[in-house]
Amino acid sequence: MKARLTTALAGLAMIATAGAAHADGELNIFNWGNYTSPEMIKKFEEQYKVKVTITDYDSNDAALAKVRAGGHGFDIVVPSANFMPIWINEGLLLESRPDQMENFKNVDERWVNVDWDMGRHYSVPWQ
Repeated sequence: MKARLTTALAGLAMIATAGAAHADGELNIFNWGNYTSPEMIKKFEEQYKVKVTITDYDSNDAALAKVRAGGHGFDIVVPSANFMPIWINEGLLLESRPDQMENFKNVDERWVNVDWDMGRHYSVPWQ
């Protein structure tokens, strides 16, 4: 469990699956079940006046199958590190270039070049 949690949380908040992501007051998150705090979501919705929809899954295989079958429109997805190359190689993610975002300078150097996303063109560290 700890290895899976560490793998999932150590850097896999991926930004945007292929296809048009929703905007204008909506945020669609595809994440492991019970990983997203309902209290945090409520505070986020209130502060930023956005509606957050969480779609959850219980395995990397289930998440990948859903997206391969046409499930899209997610703004953030959170598979484990060992599945990142699959998502990237199959074109299931937009290259969002978090490495060029203003606050990327705050990322610890050991999390910038990771095996699953060298230079961080698709993913950001999480927790």
